[in-house]
Amino acid sequence: MMRRVGLILAVLATIVGVAVLWTVTLYAVGLRGFAFPFLLVLGTAYVWMLSAYLHYRHGRREELVHILTAAAESELPLGEALWAYLSDRPQGQMRELWVALLLFFVAPGYYWFWHRRHCFDSKVAQLAIYLESGMSLHQALQAVPGVASRDMLLAAAIGEPTGRLAFCLQTLRSAGRNRLSGLWLEIMPRVFYPLALLALVCSILAFWSVYIAPKYQKIFADFGARLPEATTWTFNLGYLVESDWWILAVALITVKVLTFLVFVSATFRWYFPVVGRAYRSLVQSRMLHALSLLLSVGRPVPEALGRLRDTGYFPAPAQWRLHRARRRIEQGEPLADSLRRGRILPAAMAPLVSAAERAGNLPWALAELADHLAQRTARRVRQLSLVLFPIPIVAMGLLVGFVAYGIFVPLLQLMEGLGQ
Repeated sequence: MMRRVGLILAVLATIVGVAVLWTVTLYAVGLRGFAFPFLLVLGTAYVWMLSAYLHYRHGRREELVHILTAAAESELPLGEALWAYLSDRPQGQMRELWVALLLFFVAPGYYWFWHRRHCFDSKVAQLAIYLESGMSLHQALQAVPGVASRDMLLAAAIGEPTGRLAFCLQTLRSAGRNRLSGLWLEIMPRVFYPLALLALVCSILAFWSVYIAPKYQKIFADFGARLPEATTWTFNLGYLVESDWWILAVALITVKVLTFLVFVSATFRWYFPVVGRAYRSLVQSRMLHALSLLLSVGRPVPEALGRLRDTGYFPAPAQWRLHRARRRIEQGEPLADSLRRGRILPAAMAPLVSAAERAGNLPWALAELADHLAQRTARRVRQLSLVLFPIPIVAMGLLVGFVAYGIFVPLLQLMEGLGQ
């Protein structure tokens, strides 16, 4: 965890350093009006690069799950399967040259100081070395940060001790799981796109107010005419953006940082308003699904809850819920009541769990309830994002239309006046 936080802080420090360097350069050469537009464009570019990286990492992790699942099903050594996978990856000096060139625009020196040692292929190679040295899959995945998702860590932690590794890994490849794992990648562009569009509009408006609008004022003053009302409003808005640019920059950066923390920090996501409710429901579904896997291989309920807590997969608040549910069960409470009071199981599902426990098909019932809860939460989140997404888009469309009208209406009046 500390290594991950250190990496994030190092990346943020690099980005801030690049932004400060270019801002000072623009001020030094007398292009003060370009500073704010440049910062907005730079922030938008880094957000786009972050989104591209997260999509890339998601795809590579899916490949890794597929390779390990196939090896576990065939009872092949996992290390040899990973080496075979790496040997089939694209290689060569020309590829490395293009990678170094592209990563130069992320941060100068990033390729040499970080990428060569910590790229995904290097992580997979390190994972193969650990597996061949005798480490378990779960230990090896924990020793190589970033190579596996939290779902994969949980599957390895449950599957290896129970001898059901292939089965647990197969659950990660189901259609429902794939839709859930890609849900945040689907929603993230809907969050960042309006912010990127706002940054672009503010950049254009600030540039126009500093370099173009004064020329409009001089031309209209020479003709003894007044600027159109819409142009005056646009100029005042652009002047406000240019003079108080730091307020808008801080607001945009704050929104982007909060959004970034929501996506990368499980604990922050747990307590964040609105998002936290949906995330807690998803965590509930994952706890129920993992509990069903452990019960299906004959593990007692207290032991299963303790193992889930000790995996480190779930955020700290969820671990505390597992601990409380285990204590209640050990004190003699019924399973359904313990899970409900521990807020692992929704109250509406408690009677179903009680009935399944009496019927002897508890693992199957927990798995079905987990899938239902996950799909319901994902459906609601997707519907909410689809409903809310048009609102900022329409607002940005009105803003763009107003700015465009304020910029071009003086030209139309000048051409009309010259024509007369």
